[in-house]
Amino acid sequence: MTVAAGRAPGPAVSDAMIGALLADVALIPDEHRRYTCASWEARSQHGVGPDLLERLVRAGLSSREGDDGERRYDGLDLGNIALHLGLSSVRRIAIRSWGRTWARMRRGPGRHVLRYVPTCPDPGHPGECAYRFALPGGELREAVLGPLDEPPAVTLECGPPPPAPRLPADLAALCHEIAELRFYLLAESIRWDAGFMRTTGIADCGGSSTLLLEGADRLGYETRRSFGLIVAEPFSTPHHWGEVRLAGAWVPLDPMTMKVLARWSPSVPDDTPVTRPLTGLVTRISGEWVPPATHGSTADAEDPADEPRVSYLTEYHAHGGTA
Repeated sequence: MTVAAGRAPGPAVSDAMIGALLADVALIPDEHRRYTCASWEARSQHGVGPDLLERLVRAGLSSREGDDGERRYDGLDLGNIALHLGLSSVRRIAIRSWGRTWARMRRGPGRHVLRYVPTCPDPGHPGECAYRFALPGGELREAVLGPLDEPPAVTLECGPPPPAPRLPADLAALCHEIAELRFYLLAESIRWDAGFMRTTGIADCGGSSTLLLEGADRLGYETRRSFGLIVAEPFSTPHHWGEVRLAGAWVPLDPMTMKVLARWSPSVPDDTPVTRPLTGLVTRISGEWVPPATHGSTADAEDPADEPRVSYLTEYHAHGGTA
């Protein structure tokens, strides 16, 4: 096998691995797929090259022919394939960055500078862009931004988290039960379906947090939902998780994410308990999903607000030094 200069060979992928993976993918009903991903995107975003893509199609990967005659694939199917086969994909890179934050904050104090970088959804509109941002801690901040203006920034202190509380036995057992679910990226239209999760054993982090909270409620614990960000350099990631009140404090529990980190991030020991809280890795914005930003124009205050695409540019600075 010839490997391009500077590029490491991908992991060996057996037919058995492909078969087992596609058997899980096939459990996701087809109506939840969007066939928008072309072959070049399979390679550039998910690390699925043409030879592997052909093997996947022969083994039963679902696809559709586009108007241009090109085959199209579901981006979440490809994302799941990339994650489980260990390919160099955008999502695998993100998970590794989460693990680096996890390891770094245990080494000493520092801070993350988080900038919301919006993309105007209506370029060329009259007036300047008027944004309203939903920031960590529940703060709503309004800003008028021109093309050269700095986006709003938030500084988040980080460092070694306090000692993890010892979970009561029933709550720890619940975390282990949730961690037995198999992690797959799921469309918004099915990710919260508890019946689907219980029937198939498949869930993503958001959906599994729902099962965790339902179980903790039944056990008599005080719980709350949380939406916010996993804080990581260079980009933070929107995330849902559950919190349980223990000894008067809200404790962020997410056994699925802990399993993912221990499995797919080299910075996190593979024996890290799934009961370990996400303290320090996440920052809470609200109890439910909220748009990170809305967009209007200074030229028309009555114009309905749009939801722009937002990147969460993140820089880490050690105390006493620079990033």
